Amino acid sequence: MTIQEIQGLIVDDFRVYKQTLIANQQLIHEKLIEENIFISALDVKILSEKIDQTQNMCPNKYPLLGVPFAAKDNIDVAGYSTTAGCKAYGFKPDDSAFAVKMLEAAGAICIGKTNMDQFATGLVGTRSSYGISKNYYNEAYIPGGSSSGSASAITAGYVPFSLGTDTAGSGRVPAAFQNLIGFKPSKGIISTSGVVPACKSLDCVSIFAKKLQDIEPVLSVMAAYDPNDTYSRENKQLPISYTNTIAVPLKENLNFFGNIHYEKAYHEFIESLKTKGFNIEEIDFLPMFEVAKLLYDGPWVAERYHSVGEFIEQNETEVLAIIKKIILGGKKPSASSYFDAEYKLTSFEKTFKNYTEKFTIFIMPTVGSIYTLEEINNDPIHLNSNLGYYTNFMNLLDCSAIALPVSITEGNLPFGITLFSTAFNDNNLLNMANSMCKKEILNLPSTKTKYIDLAVCGAHKTGGTLNYQLLEIGAVYKSTVKTTSEYRFYALEDMVPPRPGLVKDKEHGGQIEVQIWKVPSKELSGFINQIGAPLGFGKVSLENGKSVTSFLCENFALEGAKEITDLQTWEAYLASKI
Repeated sequence: MTIQEIQGLIVDDFRVYKQTLIANQQLIHEKLIEENIFISALDVKILSEKIDQTQNMCPNKYPLLGVPFAAKDNIDVAGYSTTAGCKAYGFKPDDSAFAVKMLEAAGAICIGKTNMDQFATGLVGTRSSYGISKNYYNEAYIPGGSSSGSASAITAGYVPFSLGTDTAGSGRVPAAFQNLIGFKPSKGIISTSGVVPACKSLDCVSIFAKKLQDIEPVLSVMAAYDPNDTYSRENKQLPISYTNTIAVPLKENLNFFGNIHYEKAYHEFIESLKTKGFNIEEIDFLPMFEVAKLLYDGPWVAERYHSVGEFIEQNETEVLAIIKKIILGGKKPSASSYFDAEYKLTSFEKTFKNYTEKFTIFIMPTVGSIYTLEEINNDPIHLNSNLGYYTNFMNLLDCSAIALPVSITEGNLPFGITLFSTAFNDNNLLNMANSMCKKEILNLPSTKTKYIDLAVCGAHKTGGTLNYQLLEIGAVYKSTVKTTSEYRFYALEDMVPPRPGLVKDKEHGGQIEVQIWKVPSKELSGFINQIGAPLGFGKVSLENGKSVTSFLCENFALEGAKEITDLQTWEAYLASKI
């Protein structure tokens, strides 16, 4: 692939981002932080200067020239603080992490540091001092962690790729929950110098992207040997092995934790592989799942304590209780317990090696279920453990892996699968993923989808009776904001179901709450055709200075309608009817 082709795959996203930046220079920095995606963001003036500098640089020397990216906040980037999701831990590094320096040397621009579960401990994305990043597919659900902000930054449209880390699945679970690609490379081929360790012997820098084609050029830039990293390895990829034979778990190995929609999506996907000419063989994954238990039930938690345990003991009030409980528990294991676990792991490694003599590619669900924010809040440890059922063994067995989106299930919740193999089969995994894409099996995000912001104020809001109309066309929730104080709000109670009526009145208006949804532009006309009089569409002014397309009401329909301007929200009106 030529440099020009590589840049063509990614830079279009940057142009869109640049246009957004130029139009909203006074708002963009504050907005990034408000959404709980970014912990810190590059100053707009500095970012604009970096953009301008790219204009005179030679593309042939910089394969990622001008491409914006975000980095998880346990990865050092010069000019930013590194917090690892804990405010009290924050420090300003003298230099960028080795992987970041490789990207910047190729012309990429880091626009910010992303939110995360504290000290990369968790798969949920809710364990941070900086709030919770949104799951833009369904905001009632967790975004996935620990690299939550790195995934949400792509879903929200700020960057075409981002960096996470992956010790137990943190580079794959958020991808599964947000319909993205999550690539966990072979250990050591991307240096972890400049990364706050979780388990240093297992940690990987991972890559999130919305296009499968973007993984290879980003990986090729970062996969360089680092002599200063004890765990760095030469990227000696194994030869490409063209095979249609794939190993999957026995049915009795599978666990969807009661999620019938994910279970159905998985089995439909496996059947689709068979119809496309893939040879599927079921094998016993139990040894791998037994390895998974060692990561948190065994002495490897002691490695987490070794990394940040002393800091936590000295700053207990600054660390979330759940994080403190997990990491300080790593102080207990004895040296003998480590050897007990090591002996078990060695036995399982032999079993896995026997499998890999017959199979190059393995497939399983990325996760068995997804949970609401409320469910995780009520049962944080057990449900987090469920999320690691398919992911925790990977680095202990020295695997490479790529999480891929497959389908959107009920409730607008993405479901994905993971391809994995032994170390240094990264290219084989990418090759297989591309093969599946060519056979039109995977529900990979469109590479050409353009979105239009649409403001909704009533039944189309999240949880509303007509919200399904937006979900059906692939619209994605973006934010909740208020209009300027020049709108009047009515309840059109004669309509079924009742609808809101928004009209502009500069003299007698007030601020009305609206939700902004990103609607695929190609779907907008069909959506508009579903809407009948007296409702129509026009531009509405928001308090943040923007003007967006919105539902508006014709004046003739207001006669006899109930004015609810003082209530400000449709939800308040519905509550007043109870």
